[in-house]
Amino acid sequence: MNMSCRTHRANGFTLLEVLIALAILAILMVSAIKITAENIKNLWYLENKTIASIIASNHAVQLRLDKEKPESQDGWDQMAGRRWYWQIKRNTNVIAGVWRYRIEVFLEGDKAPYFSLISDVIKS
Repeated sequence: MNMSCRTHRANGFTLLEVLIALAILAILMVSAIKITAENIKNLWYLENKTIASIIASNHAVQLRLDKEKPESQDGWDQMAGRRWYWQIKRNTNVIAGVWRYRIEVFLEGDKAPYFSLISDVIKS
């Protein structure tokens, strides 16, 4: 028998198979990068929202503790390495002996508030 007549196929992948595998890998990597970027963006937003809510809650408590209840107030706070602008405005509608305040917190440079809180404070 003549052994040289047999054709032996080498084990391994063809160039086409490798290119298809690389194309699939590239698509998966682009998708993973996009998902990661969206998660980072959402994390930043949620972190800012949480910090803004803490600032608003702090000022709501301070309003309740203060003897004088101002009609409006504003200022700056520094928290988490960022500057936050806050505004307190008293609503004109009064419920029997209760002032209603709106507290809004903005990240420095933003026009829309990150967090808004309505707090009822008993008149003293």
